[in-house]
Amino acid sequence: MKTLELPSEESKKRGRSRASKFAIHFCQLLLMGVGIWWANGPANNDLSLMQGPGFLIALSISWWLVPEIRNRALKLGLVDKPGEDRRIHKVAVPRLGGVAIYISVLATIVTLVLIAGRLPQNARGQEGIFAIAVGGTLVFVLGLMDDLESIKAKYKLLTQILAGCAAYALGVRVKSIPIPQNADWANIDFGFLHIHAGVPIELGLLSLPLTVLWLVGVANAVNLIDGMDGLAAGVSAISALTIWAVALGVAKPYAALMAAVIAGALLGFLRWNFNPARIFLGDSGAYLTGFILAAVSITGVVKGASSTMIVPTSLVVLLILAFPLIDTSWAIVRRVAKGVSPMTPDRLHIHHRLLDSGLDQKKVAYIIYAASALLGLVAAYFVNQHIFYLKLLGCVLLMALFFAEVLNRHRQRGQSPRPKVDPQTGREIKTDAPPPAPPEKDS
Repeated sequence: MKTLELPSEESKKRGRSRASKFAIHFCQLLLMGVGIWWANGPANNDLSLMQGPGFLIALSISWWLVPEIRNRALKLGLVDKPGEDRRIHKVAVPRLGGVAIYISVLATIVTLVLIAGRLPQNARGQEGIFAIAVGGTLVFVLGLMDDLESIKAKYKLLTQILAGCAAYALGVRVKSIPIPQNADWANIDFGFLHIHAGVPIELGLLSLPLTVLWLVGVANAVNLIDGMDGLAAGVSAISALTIWAVALGVAKPYAALMAAVIAGALLGFLRWNFNPARIFLGDSGAYLTGFILAAVSITGVVKGASSTMIVPTSLVVLLILAFPLIDTSWAIVRRVAKGVSPMTPDRLHIHHRLLDSGLDQKKVAYIIYAASALLGLVAAYFVNQHIFYLKLLGCVLLMALFFAEVLNRHRQRGQSPRPKVDPQTGREIKTDAPPPAPPEKDS
């Protein structure tokens, strides 16, 4: 008589893993399907109404693509190894997350344009989708080359300036700084500079250098804060959500679309980048993210109508990108004061100081996220978009809770422990392999 064998603990774990993977793939397809339906249905094939579909489609593509890129990077040995004092991670982590971000953004925009049937003139020129595509591709390729093989700082700076000039030539440019019409404080005369309510400050010949400085500066600022699990991606996602809300408030729908797409791509990536990170943005992802944020902050915020505002749109932009700008500016001042190059790395960034105070990476990330979200709320309030902004944040928080408590529940509760990895290669160590046979003794 045969005895009934009970399933082993290992087979139960495999069953849970298969069920989890099925649930994840189902959710990814569901998000993609809802995004495409939304673009064809409620958005009525109108590209200016596709911010929501763009967010969902980019989220689904990024969420699916990141682990595939991670596995490929591990096979090729393209990992960021621990070692330097400023590096927080203790094991090797793949650094090609920017590839997933780039493909997600590009594929989403192409999909939406195909659904809409055309790319309107405003989207190509004034609101800079084509300019962002060209300049973003240049900085992405630069970052990818740096991830694969280190490039000298001067060559990186020259390429970034070239990308900024290309974006400027194609429409991403700051020609003037708008001054609100109802700003009573704005009647100021400095002799060489006259500021009056409702009269924009024309930049003239300063337009090109200031635009390029902004694009290059923000791209490098995002790269500099990418020193902790989930920090750069999370802060950038919050900034993108803020720009999405503000751009709609000042009637810049295509800039809002680009902000929504990069926000979705970053949220899908953050699923694998939050502590403990399984993949990093790398220079390719940080430069690309920073460049897109800088560009849409120009086309969707600085160029926005300011007649109903009480502060200049330039101040709104500074609020949106406050954390990376403050951290980077202080780093430059600190290093120059010490007589070293501004590009010299150190362990004195804001997140390093918070970590040194005894907080863990997750708590530090939550603190900085909260501060960035609060500043974003103030920025959205200035254009009367704070309610919409809070709704966006609420939806994103619900998605994050779903990721953590439902799809990742078995890992959070310790039912399926994280696999052991080699600290130098980042590859999984298989613990079920039989031990090696002892060497034979000579008779």
